[in-house]
Amino acid sequence: MMEHYIAIVLVAIGTYLTRFLPLYFNERFKRLKDMDEFLSYSSTAIISALFITSLVSFPVDLKYISVSIVALTFVFLSYKKWKNLGISVLIGVIVHLLLSLIVMI
Repeated sequence: MMEHYIAIVLVAIGTYLTRFLPLYFNERFKRLKDMDEFLSYSSTAIISALFITSLVSFPVDLKYISVSIVALTFVFLSYKKWKNLGISVLIGVIVHLLLSLIVMI
């Protein structure tokens, strides 16, 4: 089970870096016109994959779906408060991990 959380954390870091690196290397990326479009699509794909893999697992278990929905709610609320996607995803992963550990006990 911990492998899933490690993968999600790595995806969250990757998502955050796709937003941070263009700002950090702004001058270098201005010369590469297609890079901005690539980063935009790749971050959307990463977020979509994270959403699908964290919300639904097979076989379907209502306990775990409810944990995922609560964690997703924390992602939305934290994004609404701080407007930072990386931190929001990280908060969602942490909430999901904590709730999953509580449900397993």
